[in-house]
Amino acid sequence: MKSGQWMFNHQQDGIWGTGSYHDTKAAAIAEGKSYYLTEDYKTLYVGQIEPVPTAVSIDASGILDDIASNVRDECGECAEDYLQYVKQEHEQILSDRLSVMVNSWMQEFGYTPEFFKIVNIEPFEND
Repeated sequence: MKSGQWMFNHQQDGIWGTGSYHDTKAAAIAEGKSYYLTEDYKTLYVGQIEPVPTAVSIDASGILDDIASNVRDECGECAEDYLQYVKQEHEQILSDRLSVMVNSWMQEFGYTPEFFKIVNIEPFEND
């Protein structure tokens, strides 16, 4: 599956998983017509694959809050203002580094999405 390829479906929305991926709209339409009987579906749909972006952006502020909360729970009052005064530029550096690390982890262990969106949906007659 790659961006821009075509698929067919018997409905405009929902999950598009029937049939193959096609480089041309005409090929997807032809497979759709051979796959579904005319008496079952008079109108079919064709659309293009658009991969779901795999880039994840991490906001470090929630993570810093969790760390501070854990330290306060462990240490009590003396840690009351721990990580409350992190400079914005340092928080942004942490966000950037965490984003790179999480995206790398997703790639390494196969957690990137294998699903996709269907765009440019058009009806066609199943004749």
